[in-house]
Amino acid sequence: MSKEGAMSPRFLVAAVSILCSAFFFVGQPQAADLTFFIGGVNPGTINIDDVKTALDGGPIFGFRLANNFVPAFGMEHTLAFSSDYLFPRSVSSIKEARGFVYNSNLILNIPAGKLVPYLTAGVGVVHQYGDRDMPVGTRFAYNYGGGVKLLRLAGPMGLRLDIRGYRIGAFSNQLNLLEISGGVMLSLGK
Repeated sequence: MSKEGAMSPRFLVAAVSILCSAFFFVGQPQAADLTFFIGGVNPGTINIDDVKTALDGGPIFGFRLANNFVPAFGMEHTLAFSSDYLFPRSVSSIKEARGFVYNSNLILNIPAGKLVPYLTAGVGVVHQYGDRDMPVGTRFAYNYGGGVKLLRLAGPMGLRLDIRGYRIGAFSNQLNLLEISGGVMLSLGK
């Protein structure tokens, strides 16, 4: 990352390569879907210089690639971005807070025709960048949640609604946030 907060081309190539390789390593293509989503995050508080500081919610967008390796159970990978991510308004030295999320989850689908409720849980990384001394920075995170997929409403196109809780940080100064999103899903394969 450069000092201005822009992502380097090298990082983007690596991230896209990792996601594309998921097609080859997580299972059979007949049970896959790709979702382009948009949503928002609602964070809690974090300690900055021993003071509890509220972080602002913001928009998030990205894509999720899911692939079953047995009929109702599989893996899902998410790459999401935000131009206003976990902004600490009370810290006057921070003027810009961007971020991205990458995670890999296990997913349990509960098929009921075109309606597929699901549960998911996994681990990943949250990265906040922009100005110096960002309160979140780069941290390990785990997430859990669920939602519903509406399959093949128009050809291979469907809809997906998702709600997830995130726990950011492993031991100290942890942060909880809620993400709600929805998107267009493309069923791949059968």
